[in-house]
Amino acid sequence: MELVRNKASGKYFIVLDDDIRDINFQLITPEGKVRPIERRLFGVLDIIDPKKSLWRHKLTELQLKKYEEYLSMSQ
Repeated sequence: MELVRNKASGKYFIVLDDDIRDINFQLITPEGKVRPIERRLFGVLDIIDPKKSLWRHKLTELQLKKYEEYLSMSQ
């Protein structure tokens, strides 16, 4: 799983698409919505293991549910 942290809010967003030619990331917001958001609003991309409890408390249940839906649809 890839995460980015919003510079203003400090909240973590799940990255679904990171096309470096685009000015936007495709992200799952803390509210569980999938949206394109400008990458300049975020820090460095982190690759994490979503099963580790260290990261699970930094994400919302809505984000995790949406991410699981995304994974099941892409298989």
